[in-house]
Amino acid sequence: MRTMNSLVFRLCTLMCVLAFSSISLDAQADRIDDLMGRVMRQAHIPGVSVAIVRDGKLVRATSYGVANLEYDVQVTPATPFQIASSSKMYTAALLMRMVEQHKLNLEDAVTKYIPDAPATWSGITVRDLATHTSGLASVQVDPNVVATEDVVRLAFKTKVIAKPGEQARYDSFDYTMLQYILEKISGKPFAQLMKDELFTPAGMGCSAFDNAEEHGPQRFAENIPGRAEYYRWVGTLNQRRWFLYTKYAYAAGGAYSCVQDMATFLAQIDSGKLLSASSLAVLETPTRLLDGSSAIYGIGWVVGSYRGHRWVGHSGGPAFSDVMYFPDDHLGIVVFTNQQKLHPELASLLADQLIAAPPGYTADGPPDKAPQLTATARKLLEGSANGAVDESLIAPAQREDYVGDLDDVGPAWFGLLGPISRMILASDTMSLEGNRTRRYRVVYGEHVQGITFTFDAVGRIVGLDPEGD
Repeated sequence: MRTMNSLVFRLCTLMCVLAFSSISLDAQADRIDDLMGRVMRQAHIPGVSVAIVRDGKLVRATSYGVANLEYDVQVTPATPFQIASSSKMYTAALLMRMVEQHKLNLEDAVTKYIPDAPATWSGITVRDLATHTSGLASVQVDPNVVATEDVVRLAFKTKVIAKPGEQARYDSFDYTMLQYILEKISGKPFAQLMKDELFTPAGMGCSAFDNAEEHGPQRFAENIPGRAEYYRWVGTLNQRRWFLYTKYAYAAGGAYSCVQDMATFLAQIDSGKLLSASSLAVLETPTRLLDGSSAIYGIGWVVGSYRGHRWVGHSGGPAFSDVMYFPDDHLGIVVFTNQQKLHPELASLLADQLIAAPPGYTADGPPDKAPQLTATARKLLEGSANGAVDESLIAPAQREDYVGDLDDVGPAWFGLLGPISRMILASDTMSLEGNRTRRYRVVYGEHVQGITFTFDAVGRIVGLDPEGD
C-alpha cells in the first residue's frame, strides 16, 4: 500500500488569486497547504478538496492526494465526493426556490399534502420538517424499500414524541417526508427535481445522485464520473467502504458534489442570484422553539457563531464534507474528503487562518472553583487524542457508550487539533439532580473548541458535547 507521504503533497491548484486577510497570499496559501498536509498524515486521509469563496467569487480551489487508492486517481476541484448530510443545504435551497415560485408555503400543514396521515400529525408544518422540529420518532425501514411514498406509509405507525416546535431533534426521517411533499408537488423523483431546479440552473455540473439500490447480495448504481471512493482507517490501513444512500432519503443525504459546485452554490447564495434576500434570511434564522429558546437549525442549515462571526452551513459523513458560510463576511469555506473516520472540524481549522480572532478571544473566564473537574476533563481529551481513554474518568453507566467511541475517533478528532495549551472555564452550573455542567473553551494553539462536560456528584464524566467555539 502506498504511503501517505506520496499522496499528500501531490497538489492540484485551480486558482489562487486573492488575499483573504492581512497576511500575504503566498503565506496564507502555504499555511493552508501545511495544515492540510498535517491533517492528512495524522488522519490517514487519501484525498481532500478545498474551496474558498470570497465576495461571491471562487478565490481558491485546491486539491490534495487521491480519489481512489486502487487506481491512484488524483483529486481535482471537479472530483465528486459523497457529501452525505451536507445535501440538506441543497435541499433547503430547493425548498425555498419552490416557496418563491408559490408552489408551497412553509406554514402549510403536512396533512395538506398527505391527507390520509394520522390525526396526530395535524399540527405539523412543512417548516417543522425542514427544521427538525416535527416531534415524530424515526421509523425502521427494510433496505429493499426504495419509494418515498412507501416509507411515508410506514411512518404512519411511528410515535409522536413531542409537540411540533417543542424540541429540535436532528432526524433525517423528517426530510423523507419533506422529499415526498416536494416530489408530489413537482411530479418528479427527487434526484430529477434537484437536477432541474438547482443543479442545472446554477451550473453545478458535477453534482448528482447515483440512484443506488440494494437487492439481496447485490448493490447497483448509476455512474458518477470521476467520483472519489471513500475509506475508513482501521488498524494500520484504509479500508474501502460503501454506504447505501437510499432514494427515499435523498433530501437528507446522498448527493455527490465537487468543491467547484459547492463553491458555485455559495457564491450564488452570497450574490443573491440563487435565492432572494428574504429567502436567505429564512434559511439563516435559528428556529424559535415553543419555550422561546433558539435551536441550532434554520431551514436545513446549521446556524452558529465562530470567532465571534455568524456562520451557517452543514457537515456530513461523519466528515466527508464540511461547509461553513459566513454571511456577514461574505466568506465560504468548503472541505470535502474521502476519509470516514473524521470529525467535521476541517472547515473551522481553515477559518482560523482566514478570520482574525476577536479581542479577548482567549481571555480568562470566571474563577475555577473546582480545578479537579477541569483536570479530569483535560485528561479525558488528551487520552482520547491518543486513543487511550482512562475509563475511570467516566461514570460506569456511560463507559460502554463513551470509551470505545472516544478511543476510535479521538485521534482523528481531538488529535488533529494539537496539544491543549489552556482550558478556559466559560460557565459552571448545578442541576437539581446533583450533576454539574461546565462549559470550557479549550485552546489548541490558534484553534478554540467549545466543549461542555457534565459531571456526576463524585466528579465522573456523564456527558460530553462539543459545540464550536
